[in-house]
Parts: sequence; C-alpha cells; structure tokens
Amino acid sequence: MTEIVAAIADDPLRNAIRAAKVGADIIEIRIDLLDYPADSLHSLFKQLNKSVRIPIIATNRIDVEGGKFEGSEEERIEILLSVLEMVDAIDIELRTRSEYRDLVVHRAKKAGKRVIISYHDFSKTPDMTAMQNILSECFDAGADIAKLAATPHSYEDALSLLKLTLDCARAPAPACIIGMGGYGVHTRVIAPIYGSALTYTSVGAATAPGQIGIRELRGMLEMLCPQV
Repeated sequence: MTEIVAAIADDPLRNAIRAAKVGADIIEIRIDLLDYPADSLHSLFKQLNKSVRIPIIATNRIDVEGGKFEGSEEERIEILLSVLEMVDAIDIELRTRSEYRDLVVHRAKKAGKRVIISYHDFSKTPDMTAMQNILSECFDAGADIAKLAATPHSYEDALSLLKLTLDCARAPAPACIIGMGGYGVHTRVIAPIYGSALTYTSVGAATAPGQIGIRELRGMLEMLCPQV
C-alpha cells in the first residue's frame, strides 16, 4: 500500500501537525530548507515526536539533488545523523560520497531505522536502462526503499516512469518513482496505483516541482483506486 509523504520545508511544527490532521501517512522534514540552527534541531524533532503520531523521515538534501545546505559535506552528514534517534527513516542521496552514504546507512540500520536512498534528476528522464541501474545501485547501497525522481519533458517520458513503477512493483524490493514538473504531475497520482511505495505531497512551501496538496492527492487516490 502506498504511503503519502508530506514534505515540509517551512514552519515545521505547525505544518507537521496540519499534515497529520489532513491525511498524511508520513512527514518528511527537509533540514536543508529550514531556518533552524543545528543546535535547535534536537528540540524541534523532540517536539515533532510529541505532536504528531505518524512516522518521520529526515533528510538534509545535497546540492546536486536540489538541496540548499550551505555547510561542508561532513557537517551535512553530522547534522542528519544528529536526529537519527528521533526519526523513523533517513533519506540519503545515492550521489552522496560513498564513505558518508555508507556511514549513514550503517548507523540507520544499526538503530533500526528505515533507509531511503534517493536520486533526483531535475533536467530530464533518463532512459529505461539507466533508471533501472540507478534503482539497482540504490538497493546495492543498502536501501530499504529506492527513490527515483525524474523530470519528464513529454507524456512518453511520463509513460517510461510509470512502466518502471509497474516493473518495480513486481520486484521484492519497494521503490518510489516520481515525475516532477508539468508533465509529471499526474504521475504523483498514477504511480501509487502502479505500485510506487511512496508518493510525496506538499504542505506549506513545495519542495519539488509539481507537488499536489494532501487533501487533493488523497481524494484522487481514493476515487481512482480505493485499495491504494
């Protein structure tokens, strides 16, 4: 069953509470987009755990994948790991330097947390073989869920993403496939029907092109495929 993830980029406590109330299954906190000093994050995540009763994903997105963190790579990873004990899952990018990515995966697995390894292409949709290879690399690196977000420039590109989603649904390891931008908006509704493990929605500021509001997304999913 697909889980709806509310990606939160601003006013995290208020938006997390709102997301839980209107139907999100999970919240994702984009640390790199928050106006929070690192030494205040512990307090924030402690409050989040008290205020929402749904799982929390933490990510501190790298710049090549659309992130806005301005410190060093070592600082980025250190900050992400600092909230590990207070979340249910960690999202780390496939293109993170392998020594840092492996550290995050190892620490998360040891703590019993779910690992999402993600890949975002804001310029295009890679060909099918390239996307299959990306997903394989994610699983080889230790992903519990492999996440691939690409940018279709045609409905043919969008169809490639949906075919990939359907192929992944037949495999034992879960994947999340997303189409970003105008040609990808409908994939956020259709991909869950085809078997995407997660679908991302917005509450507050959008964190990726083409995100749909929680109420709208859940309503469309319930209308099109009640068992999703």
